[in-house]
Formats: sequence, C-alpha cells, structure tokens
Amino acid sequence: MIRIGLLVALAIMLVTRLPAQQGNPAVTGAKPSRGHGIAYYGKWVSAALAVTFTGLGAHEYSNSDDAFRQLLNTCRADAALCTLTPGGTYTSPASEGLYQTSLRYQRRARVRLLAGQASLLLAAGLFLADHGGRGNEPGNIPYPAFVVVEPRAGGARVGVRVKF
Repeated sequence: MIRIGLLVALAIMLVTRLPAQQGNPAVTGAKPSRGHGIAYYGKWVSAALAVTFTGLGAHEYSNSDDAFRQLLNTCRADAALCTLTPGGTYTSPASEGLYQTSLRYQRRARVRLLAGQASLLLAAGLFLADHGGRGNEPGNIPYPAFVVVEPRAGGARVGVRVKF
C-alpha cells in the first residue's frame, strides 16, 4: 500500500513543473515561447519515414535476391529449364515466374529506397528550417561543454567543464 502511494506521489511530482523548470523571462525576452510548427514535428516524422522506407527497400531487395537465387539453383539443377526463347523469356513457366518475381521485388525495392532518400532529404531540410529563427530561445544543444587540459607533474589532467 505504501509503495502505491509513493508511486502516485512520484507521478504527481513528475507531471507538475517545479519553480526551476519555469521559463526565464531574461532568456526568452519576456514573451511566451513560440509554438512548434510543422518543421519541428515534421523533421522527426520524415526522419522516421526515411528509416522505414529504407528498411522496407532492403527487405524487398532481399526477397528479390531470394527469388533470383532460387532461379539460379533451378538452372544449376536442370539446364533445360533455363533455355531462353528468341524474345528473351524462359521456356519454362516456372523459371519465367521466378525471374518475373525477382524483377517485381526489385522494382518495389527501388521505389521504396527512392522514397527513403527523398524522406531523408526532406528531414535534412526541415532540420535546417527548424534550426534558424529562434531569436533569444536556447538552441538545440542544452549545454555548452568545454574541455579543460591542465599540465601536472608527470602528465596532464584532462576534464570537461559543463555550465548549467
């Protein structure tokens, strides 16, 4: 019972803002924080789309590779199944089906990979658009860090100084 009460108290503390978490008027210029627009949220959506489309393209390419590997194994097992007509198609319907399946997966992979690249370019543009025009608001990097190197007897002391 006490554990549940502690969990509820912890949840309430995490939800409510403490005085130190309030906006500082000196930093924000005594004006309310700007709303997050399409660039702020769109950059993450387009980055997720880039990862998703790239993964889907890799999956489709793997399927194409599997179908073509099956065709090669069929040809190695029986060369008669892989004879070509003067038009360039396989005489065996099964071999032609495997070849066409491989081509279909390859076209799908190409489309998905191109969509992934386009999403990545869009994400890069939105990251740049979101970075500019912040005014007095702090940037995306929450703290400046400085490397400190001090000579000591028998070596050097290296550290990182962080301003809060």
